[in-house]
Amino acid sequence: MAYEEYAKALKMGERAYRNAVSRGEYPYLPALDDLLEREQVQTETALGLVDIPLEQIVGTKTAGRKNAFAVNFMPLMPESSEFAMKWMNLLQYQMEDGVREPIVAYEFMNRFYVLEGNKRVSVFKYLNASSIEGTVTRVIPKRTQETENKIYFEFLDFYRNTKINYIWFSRTGSFAKLLAAVGKGPEDVWSQEERKEFSSSFAVFEKLFRDRGGEKLP
Repeated sequence: MAYEEYAKALKMGERAYRNAVSRGEYPYLPALDDLLEREQVQTETALGLVDIPLEQIVGTKTAGRKNAFAVNFMPLMPESSEFAMKWMNLLQYQMEDGVREPIVAYEFMNRFYVLEGNKRVSVFKYLNASSIEGTVTRVIPKRTQETENKIYFEFLDFYRNTKINYIWFSRTGSFAKLLAAVGKGPEDVWSQEERKEFSSSFAVFEKLFRDRGGEKLP
């Protein structure tokens, strides 16, 4: 069964690769180290163990393993490779017992890049899991006047008291509006129960939004 599942994952990877090439886009996983060569970094900070939304894991930390995966984190190595055997064993273990070892990742601009555990992420994404635990180091850029940079620093203020990382906005001021909408001030620390209630409400909203084609709206 694991062999058949890997064959399906490989087809998904090959399809994503071809689609990216046809659009003139980079077909492999981006590497954070390559990205940071062009960015101004202010500092790094350890976040400890974090529940990472899988859709926000977008690449690897180093360039060494990026060509083994298509841009959607599906494998590109042939079924006969050692890589494929390890992927299949990991899938089997996840389905029977559950993989509990956290990955090691870096967060930059609320996107995550894997240092250790790329195959685990690939398997979890293949199984349509929503999140994975990881030990995370945050890379904080220097402040600029770019809109996304301003939004990120607003996110850092929001995250400090909520520990919520699965929400992102395209306009400045939106995190403050969200806090006001739920009756919270910028310095209010959220309890675990409040985080759980908010997560449940957001999950319902997200499903309805996507079911109605909300991601295609302007």
